[in-house]
Amino acid sequence: GANAGAGPCSTSSMASAGSYRALMCEKISASAAEGIEAAVIRELPRQAQLKEDEVRISARAASLNFPELLMLQNKYQYKPKLPFVLCTEGAGVVTEVGSKVTKFRPGDRVFYATLAGCAREEMVLSEQVVIPLPDALSFSQGASFHMGYTTGYHGLVTRGHLKPGEWLLVTGAGGGMGSMALELGKAVGAKVIAAASSDEKLEVCKKLGADYVVNYNKQKLKDVVGEITKGQFCDVIYEPVGGEIFDQCVRCVATKGYARLLVVGFACGTIPKFGINMALIKGFDLVGVRSGAQLGLEPELAQQTMVELLKLASDGKLRPYISAEFGLDNFREAFYLMEQRKVVGKCCLTFGASSKL
Repeated sequence: GANAGAGPCSTSSMASAGSYRALMCEKISASAAEGIEAAVIRELPRQAQLKEDEVRISARAASLNFPELLMLQNKYQYKPKLPFVLCTEGAGVVTEVGSKVTKFRPGDRVFYATLAGCAREEMVLSEQVVIPLPDALSFSQGASFHMGYTTGYHGLVTRGHLKPGEWLLVTGAGGGMGSMALELGKAVGAKVIAAASSDEKLEVCKKLGADYVVNYNKQKLKDVVGEITKGQFCDVIYEPVGGEIFDQCVRCVATKGYARLLVVGFACGTIPKFGINMALIKGFDLVGVRSGAQLGLEPELAQQTMVELLKLASDGKLRPYISAEFGLDNFREAFYLMEQRKVVGKCCLTFGASSKL
């Protein structure tokens, strides 16, 4: 692989043709599997001139998030125009800066999130959306940082008002979103119960600091959570799975009232129906967590959220768990892993010099 010091043309395809490779979705598919097969690597032309506020980045990693599988089928709330570059977050090394850029210089390690697509060997972005990568994190960890932690923080802290000592239940805790919410819950000082679909995922949850774990493929959440909390149940529930797991979560809200059940997503593919009487009977809040859209409307809140997260990362409290890395040419393996629900923590595509786990 190329080394970080090789300048802006660190991969041969870029150097020779003034182009770089990117992973594209060119047509909408009927299923995720069909979409993965239809995705293609294309040569895209490099942007010759930077605008004064732009930064050129030699990409090192891009992480996969569940919405990409939905985008391939045009089922996600954000519907990009065809053709589009896949993956919405990444990390790399600055190779060139525009004339008015003050925050970065060539050689800086950075990470970023953009709906313009990050599964490409080279990025050109406004310096406003580029973030310095903490020294403690690898490129793959940087590429995994943005979505999981901003959603987690917005959900648990901003919307969920999670306090130290409260009981937090995280479902889908072995996945990207869940594992990062688990870490954040611990950082806030909550007592965390991690719930996931396999013992292998729960082993990782223990490593990430979960106080208790539940395999909901083997046990009923209500029974185990009731036992763990001695009948108090949970003050905050972080719920990215949906379907029947959500239904079980409604039965896990704190008996003393004031619980916050956070609706984060529907990774199982089924949007649950909610009996509104339950909110009344159990006296809890059903809280919609729309992190990306909300932080887009409130740039100050977005900035403040990232400052808090970077502080926690520098203190060693947040380290995205990367279970798999694949070179760009092997992108299908990476996406199939996600499609088959086999990713523990995060899975990344790597470019050029691959990142050390």
